[in-house]
Amino acid sequence: MRRMLAGLWAMLPLAVLLVSLSVLPTPDRVPTHWSGRVPDAFASGPGFLSGVLATPVICTVVAAFVAIARRVVPPSWCRWVLAAVAAVGWGAALLWLVTTWRVGLDGPEGVREWWPLLAIAGALLAGVVGYAVHGRRLPSTEELADLVPERSRVRPARASGPVEPWSSDVSSRTLQVLGWGLLVVLAGVAVVVGLVGESVALLLVVLLTGLVAGGLALLWSAIRVEVDEGGLRVRSRVLPWVISRVPVDQVVGADVQELDPMRWGGVGLRALPDRTAYIVGAAGGVGIVVYQRDGRRLALQITEGDHIARAGARTLLEAAGQRLTDDSVW
Repeated sequence: MRRMLAGLWAMLPLAVLLVSLSVLPTPDRVPTHWSGRVPDAFASGPGFLSGVLATPVICTVVAAFVAIARRVVPPSWCRWVLAAVAAVGWGAALLWLVTTWRVGLDGPEGVREWWPLLAIAGALLAGVVGYAVHGRRLPSTEELADLVPERSRVRPARASGPVEPWSSDVSSRTLQVLGWGLLVVLAGVAVVVGLVGESVALLLVVLLTGLVAGGLALLWSAIRVEVDEGGLRVRSRVLPWVISRVPVDQVVGADVQELDPMRWGGVGLRALPDRTAYIVGAAGGVGIVVYQRDGRRLALQITEGDHIARAGARTLLEAAGQRLTDDSVW
């Protein structure tokens, strides 16, 4: 139901825009660019309307598909997609409403540059509303029982006591080469862009893209997987940052599996709708699979061997078992 409501919220801008066309007259021209506080570029009203109208139409089609196609777009992606579509659709509708209103009052030359910013603020607010309306749905006990194998489920601990911490270091030569390669290639592109005299904005975009993409690859190229009474953490060994965490109260199961890159999305860090995997090389290998309360799985290859991976899974199950109460999910 909440998914459908979020879809309707994302489709509503088209209806609002169509109703406004019968109330507000289309201006002959509207401002599209400002030098300081004075407009210096204009577009025809009908032309501006056609561009604005196309945006909510596309957003409505996307929202309808996402809201209905449950098997194609899972809930973990649907919430973000519908929030983004709502933001874009409402932003276009508000831009038309604000621009038409101000042109009717002040004329095309009297519209100040900060009026369109209201549409941007409204778009951000609409996205937040759509995100909140969709909400987060957790699987039922029956659905979790189908997802988590019997042998891998968290059970209440028979005796409470301190959980002995476990950790394992993992390195990925693939991500290391990818990270340095991206930095070198995009640095070369930035040099070329600077030499040919392109805009500073384009140069900054290239540099930022290279730093973000290459930096993230290097950040994940050497990690430490840690388990203690608080849950599981993935800490980068390149920088002292915790880059992923699964709290112990979100763990409903854990086991050790052979991680095949073809099944888990490929080599490196791969985020899919129902699972996230970190696999070191093309051959894959043994790793810990963590089943989470929201229905997602986290798979981490452990290069130190099967016995180390099993020790980590046992430690995580022990820590989660000590947090279980009589009203646990099983």
